[in-house]
Amino acid sequence: MTVLQVNEVFRSFQGEGPSVGQAAVFLRLANCNLTCSWCDTRYSWDWAAFDPEDERHEIEASELTAQLIAELQDVRLLVVTGGEPLLQQPALSELVLLMRQYMPNLRVEIETNGTVTPAPHLADMVDLFVISPKLSHSSVAKKRRVRPQALASFPLNRSVLKFVVTGINDLAEVAEIRSIAGVPPQQTWIMPEGTTSDAVADGLRMLSEPAVRLGYNVSPRLHILVWGNSRGT
Repeated sequence: MTVLQVNEVFRSFQGEGPSVGQAAVFLRLANCNLTCSWCDTRYSWDWAAFDPEDERHEIEASELTAQLIAELQDVRLLVVTGGEPLLQQPALSELVLLMRQYMPNLRVEIETNGTVTPAPHLADMVDLFVISPKLSHSSVAKKRRVRPQALASFPLNRSVLKFVVTGINDLAEVAEIRSIAGVPPQQTWIMPEGTTSDAVADGLRMLSEPAVRLGYNVSPRLHILVWGNSRGT
């Protein structure tokens, strides 16, 4: 029996990155290998602050497949997020394979922090990896959050970078990590940190000019603009 550690499943629209605004079903897997100071989904991994009995659920792959199919209905985008999904690659690979069998036209995107190398059999089944390397303002040591070998292992034609940016000075770090990953500017998104609509709007204004100048894409946090920092949106 293949079991996944699941935090939550919900239906919404994608609020960030290249698929922003698209209807999607989100599968949030539990556990993470990083501890970002500003993380807004600590309930998926911080077992000192949140009760794992409430937040981490073991679900067998076939049962989870049925649950996801029921949620998807007329939606054709599945976003696997976390936590860090690639910590559960064997079980995740089985899940994606099952989903492909039942829904051949399903688009699968995996959101990852880029510190874990994707297994080839999983990478071949994923439409897009949205890689979000963490910058120094995350308060995580660089050797933990920037893994050059892992960053360079993602399929370039099916990967983008997405960075949480707190200020203009962060863009030097963005350029450094983008170079390590070998990802061009047109496949790079920069996004303001913030859990209120005012903070996100201010950040978008701050990032707009440098993004145009550097050839980066800008991502809102659309769910924050609509609902604020509400869970399951």
